[in-house]
Amino acid sequence: MRRLAFGLLALLGLGAPAAAQDYRAVGPFPHISGELDLGLLTQAQPRAADRTVRGSSSFLFGELAAGLHLSPTLSLQGVLAFDPAGEQLPNGTDIFLRRQAAFLESLFLDWRAHERLRLQAGKFNAPFGYGHHSFPGAFARFRAHEAYLIRESLGVGATYTWLSDTRFGEHDISAALFTLDTSPFSNTLFTRRRCCEEGFERYSRNSLRQGGAGNNGRLTNFAIALDGDRMPFLPNFSYHAAMVSRGAGKDGAAREWGYALGARFRVEWTPRVRTLFFGEFVEFRNAGGRPIEVIDEDGTELAVRERRRFGTLGAQTTHGDWRATLVWQVEERRREANRVPTRRYLEATVGREIGWGFGVDLGYQYAVNPGEERTGSAHGFVSRLGFTQRF
Repeated sequence: MRRLAFGLLALLGLGAPAAAQDYRAVGPFPHISGELDLGLLTQAQPRAADRTVRGSSSFLFGELAAGLHLSPTLSLQGVLAFDPAGEQLPNGTDIFLRRQAAFLESLFLDWRAHERLRLQAGKFNAPFGYGHHSFPGAFARFRAHEAYLIRESLGVGATYTWLSDTRFGEHDISAALFTLDTSPFSNTLFTRRRCCEEGFERYSRNSLRQGGAGNNGRLTNFAIALDGDRMPFLPNFSYHAAMVSRGAGKDGAAREWGYALGARFRVEWTPRVRTLFFGEFVEFRNAGGRPIEVIDEDGTELAVRERRRFGTLGAQTTHGDWRATLVWQVEERRREANRVPTRRYLEATVGREIGWGFGVDLGYQYAVNPGEERTGSAHGFVSRLGFTQRF
């Protein structure tokens, strides 16, 4: 596996021909640029069958991305992510910013070696899936983010534009070789676990003993992705196809394999009315690296085989500053022990930009098996108050 991954990175690095310099950043140097994309997400399910999700919860979800440009081709890029440190389960109450946390999601050197070649080294998100960064609506992006974003990746990566042609469009291949970050940079910036309080998923520095796929301290995990757009024969269409493979951690027994396939297509009905159709399907085999779990009251242990799938289909129609979004998402976990019911979400929202960088989306959600204790469905209200600002 290591030879294959190193070979891919070497191929990307050696494949770029000499060309023009219009890809270079504009001075003076050094300078800082960035973008804040932050949303206050709210979900209310007052009549849910499962008490764990009955009530309402609000939390911040988004990121502050910034780059220190040292030269026309070299920069230091960083992303500060805002995300809860654990499950947002109201348990029959109303909660606001509970377990809210922030952490350093990315910090890497970015070298634009050529107009077609970009090299990275440091901490980053592996190139796998697109929906966790760009799905519209209220909660669609957050659910994808929690299900299949390959974060905390420490290693090297490259992106090469292997085809850029007016007849066939622009197509990129990305590759990364990484391990899970266990450095001090993996700690949360605030919010610590309280004594004896359950529900925290992230509250301290990563360590090898916590296990998990990719957490083996070695550069034996890799991801490969293909992206394409600007094709004259498929106008306003883009695609994403990716594969990831992560070795087992201390609690696992097998290598995890993941596959992602997504696409977007925009139809322009009039100069002011357009519809974006989008979808993505993700599957993990040996999800989590086949972790060893206790499967009965006698303490019997088993390396649990799991096939995890997450699918999204949706459409968003915009008319000027107004937008309407419909999204269907399914999360399926087929396990041979400690089984988990399939979760389904239907979300319909209406929103618009309201000025000064703010936007709002309000709507309805129908969820099947959203809780932790009981199966059943729940009707609810969802909203996102967003703020975007570039600097």
